[in-house]
Amino acid sequence: MDGQKRSFLKLKNFLIKSDLGKKQVLQLIEYSKTDPLIKKFTGDSKRFKNLDAYKNWRKNKKVIYALSDKKNNLLGLIWFSKKESSFGGYPFTFAIRTYAAARGKGLSKEFMRISFEDFVKSNLYQKDEARGVWLEVSADNTPAIKIYQDFGFKKRGKPNKNNKIMMLMTPNFRPF
Repeated sequence: MDGQKRSFLKLKNFLIKSDLGKKQVLQLIEYSKTDPLIKKFTGDSKRFKNLDAYKNWRKNKKVIYALSDKKNNLLGLIWFSKKESSFGGYPFTFAIRTYAAARGKGLSKEFMRISFEDFVKSNLYQKDEARGVWLEVSADNTPAIKIYQDFGFKKRGKPNKNNKIMMLMTPNFRPF
């Protein structure tokens, strides 16, 4: 399961794959520079500044899911990473990106559900006794906060100095 590139599910007319292909990596770098919502709400313009930055980001163990169309264009990205939250008991961070061609199609929750369902089977997740998941979201990204809350994440605390809110999902979550 871990480390294997595979296609594992069709979602409407879209495909979810583990990991990214070369074409998708280049699209990720481009979207990070040009997509106004990605630029506004994420640090991706630095994280995926170029191919070297992307490769550096990949050095930390991540479980990655790509949402793509029939032509293998990148439409969305989810990753999980081992990174302890400041609250303890939440050793995994979660992030999702949906790009312009996928927005407004009702794909985010299902993409999240399928990815979470697969992630909880991963070696990275199974090896850890503490199994909570956390994320940070811009306090003014209302649509994302609603999706996260509907999915089972709970806000924790007030926005930090970077206007980010931490959201937690308990270790016994079952959003699927």
